[in-house]
Amino acid sequence: MANLNIEPGDTSLADMIASVERGVLMRTNVSWSIDDARNKFQFGCEFGQLIEGGKLTTVVRNPGYRGVSATFWRSLAAVGDPASVEVLGTPFCGKGEPGQVIRVGHASPPCLFRGIDVFGGEG
Repeated sequence: MANLNIEPGDTSLADMIASVERGVLMRTNVSWSIDDARNKFQFGCEFGQLIEGGKLTTVVRNPGYRGVSATFWRSLAAVGDPASVEVLGTPFCGKGEPGQVIRVGHASPPCLFRGIDVFGGEG
C-alpha cells in the first residue's frame, strides 16, 4: 500500500474557494475503492460544503467523487500553500484476506480539481 504525499503549491485555500463558481469542498474520506489496475476510483466523504459564487454555503453530507486516475490528475488546477498542509490517514488499509492492518497516511495541502464527476451530497 503506497502512501501519497503532495508537495505544497502557492495558492491559499481561501483563494481556491474564491475562484470556484460552483463546486463542493470535501473533507474526511470515509470510503474508497480503486480497481486492481489503479485506474478507476471512487471516494466518498463524510462532510462537504457547497461553493457558490466563490463562497462556502450549504453543508452537505456524504458527497463523493469518481474518475480515472490519469484524467483526474490532469484536472488539477491549484495546490494549497505550505500553511495549508495536513497529515491525514487511516489506521488500516482495509484490503486483503485476511484483512491487512497497516497504517496508511499522506501529507497533503488542499487541491482544486476542475471537471470532476461529483455525486451524493444530501443536504
